Amino acid sequence: MINTTGVVIGTEAHKAYVHISRNTACENCGACHFDEKTMNMKITAVNKIGATVGDRVELTMDNVNFFRASFFLYGIPLLALLFGIFTSFYGLKALDVAYYDIFSILIGTAVMAVAYIFIKLNSGKFAENERYMSIITAVLHHGEFPVI
Repeated sequence: MINTTGVVIGTEAHKAYVHISRNTACENCGACHFDEKTMNMKITAVNKIGATVGDRVELTMDNVNFFRASFFLYGIPLLALLFGIFTSFYGLKALDVAYYDIFSILIGTAVMAVAYIFIKLNSGKFAENERYMSIITAVLHHGEFPVI
């Protein structure tokens, strides 16, 4: 399980918007988009325990879902790149195309770009899926923290 803490800055139905701060486990990762000045990020989390604005909460995300989301963001484009390079390399070579090696790199890059565009166009579906959201598991302190 991946755990962190944050402050609830808003609620809506069974979801909460939480400000989290970058912790030591995040130091060299760079996967999340933290604000460069404050090192904070706003995330949407499942709020089944009824946390309210100003509460300091503990958040958890299942490792399997974290790695599944990471695979969608990084693994799919990598596989698309490799697929594009290798299939076009051997296909263009069989067709006796000049500079087939250079063209295969360009085609692989184009296939990877299409994969990123597909992911970007469907990112809303992933963002709204509770499977890929953190879950508020505990309220550590009630309403003691200012909302930023």
